[in-house]
Amino acid sequence: MDTTQNVLLTAEEADALRSRMRDLQAAVSRYYAATSKQGNFESELRAFITHTQAINDLLTEAIANRTSFKIALESQGEDAKKLLDAIKYIRNIDQHLLYSVTPDSENVRIVGGSFGFRFFPVWKSIPLAVHDRLRSSTRKLQPAFNDRLVGREISGSMMEVLRLLGALIPEAVHRDGNNEWSGFPLMSQPGMGYPLHPNEPLDHSQVMDWLSKRIPNGDLRVAMGLRIHQGVKYLYGNTWVKNYSFTPFMETIEQVQADISAGFTYLVCEDMHTLKSVSDEFADALQGGVLRSIVDVAEQGPPVTELHLTEEWITPGSEVFWDDVNIEVHKNLPESWLFEVRRARRLNALVPPSFISA
Repeated sequence: MDTTQNVLLTAEEADALRSRMRDLQAAVSRYYAATSKQGNFESELRAFITHTQAINDLLTEAIANRTSFKIALESQGEDAKKLLDAIKYIRNIDQHLLYSVTPDSENVRIVGGSFGFRFFPVWKSIPLAVHDRLRSSTRKLQPAFNDRLVGREISGSMMEVLRLLGALIPEAVHRDGNNEWSGFPLMSQPGMGYPLHPNEPLDHSQVMDWLSKRIPNGDLRVAMGLRIHQGVKYLYGNTWVKNYSFTPFMETIEQVQADISAGFTYLVCEDMHTLKSVSDEFADALQGGVLRSIVDVAEQGPPVTELHLTEEWITPGSEVFWDDVNIEVHKNLPESWLFEVRRARRLNALVPPSFISA
């Protein structure tokens, strides 16, 4: 039986915490973006530590129903409490001592290739001489830090914190105009199956169902055509955000119908001349071409109707788009790569940091 409970918040408390969650979510997103460049992650790491503990302090000391936080945290299990205690320990070191909290520079994994590299440092242990300078109340938190963070990959720990807070205070999650967690999903990295979203199931066998039941990320999708392969009908085209497309899509008509019923918009491309290749504007968009619509993308064509989901059709000049997406149909990649392709497309997780920060 699921015994998970939420923290009881007033509307004003939820609004205040949502502002803090916005800062925390941005810190995690910026840290992850920084891992695609060999450099110093210190500022992003310290921002994450600061914002996490700020939320912890508010839940512990400032909300009216502080008991509900204690009960909700207990419902998450001992590891959840240790995780917050570990963050409190390292925050107190960062805030009260002249000691620089940095990732372990001698223990970094590097993943990547032609699609770009990404660095995965781990949490560094705290020297005994530094620990001994802490107040006794903070020193008591060291076992939690050693157990839950030391030696563990940092961005994974950050996602753990977001998953925990999302479970405890779901109404305080900061969301963008599409009702998505602001700052998410993270950008897909080929060859890595770690979660790109705080709500993504940790069990890979459950991710496909999760992806299908949520609407796609992005503002809308514009279809280039419909193809039938071995009796299955597939609509394909591009996902758009702010008049740019970084990600193609391919869906069965059943999935398209489910998305439309859930309120997501699919349009029909009527003129390929409204699209311009702008890949050279985004050096960090390494996993496919980038398009810009020279007209408002919402005016590229009419909404997809049942008529567009019955027989094969194609926008003249768009044949190359089918070639880009049909790996999901032919399944001619290893299963792990097909999982990553499907997830990246459904989440629109090929949008690079340079676009998000623009």
